[in-house]
Amino acid sequence: MTHRPCKNYPLWLALTAATLGAVAPPPCWAQAAENPAAQAAAQAAANSATNPATNPADPAATPTAIPATCATVEVLNVRPGQGHLMVAAYADAGTFLKTPSVSLRLPAGDATMRFQLCGLAGNSVALALFQDLDSDGKMGSNLVGMPTEPWGSSGSPGAFGPTWDTARVARNGATITVRLSQ
Repeated sequence: MTHRPCKNYPLWLALTAATLGAVAPPPCWAQAAENPAAQAAAQAAANSATNPATNPADPAATPTAIPATCATVEVLNVRPGQGHLMVAAYADAGTFLKTPSVSLRLPAGDATMRFQLCGLAGNSVALALFQDLDSDGKMGSNLVGMPTEPWGSSGSPGAFGPTWDTARVARNGATITVRLSQ
């Protein structure tokens, strides 16, 4: 069963901060963090980074199977230890930036974070995320509505943000890499 905690919430509204001032993400961000499957995936990612027996970078590590509903995500340019990483995954063009199929809230760790995002379906996915630096639950913006907190998406978002076609990536077992803005 696919977890849909943020039904009808336009995530890109928060990412672009279209209104003046800060835009608050919905309470479902916190609910997603309390989702047992999301917590298990986040814990597994943390363990693989610190446990040599499951760390794929360690040549002596024992390989572990990733469930077909999961994808490995790598986020670059995270500001270490500052706030939370807010992640939303979309399954198709019709739900893109409206209804994420999966959302996740993770404490910001290292400058490069790797984690499993589970509950995905289909052959492709589009990710949109931002780092809530001050953990106030809002995407900060300046007077003209531009984001003041780091954001990013899978694929190639372009100058005015992502579309389904520019953010979509294949779910083929390869790591999905997202680079946050500076």
